[in-house]
Amino acid sequence: MTALALVLAAGTGVALGTTPASADSAQFDVELSSRSPQRPEWNAAAAESKPRADKRCFELYKFRARETQPVQLGGFPRGDGSWAWFMQWRCLSN
Repeated sequence: MTALALVLAAGTGVALGTTPASADSAQFDVELSSRSPQRPEWNAAAAESKPRADKRCFELYKFRARETQPVQLGGFPRGDGSWAWFMQWRCLSN
């Protein structure tokens, strides 16, 4: 293989037998510990739920997991007067 052909092949990922992977994503909810009817603060909810979101992302994509992003904060009343709050996360793969 000539030097030029090797450079071109390496640039397209052929020399190493790799090709760029297409990004995939998944969205899922992580339940928060708060049971208060008052909406949790965004940054605190994201900080509390990020470790579980990262773990879930890794379970889905293994070492292809690229990042987790908080998407939405929501909740609903339970029958006992408390609330169930959830942070929705998006997980991106390589």
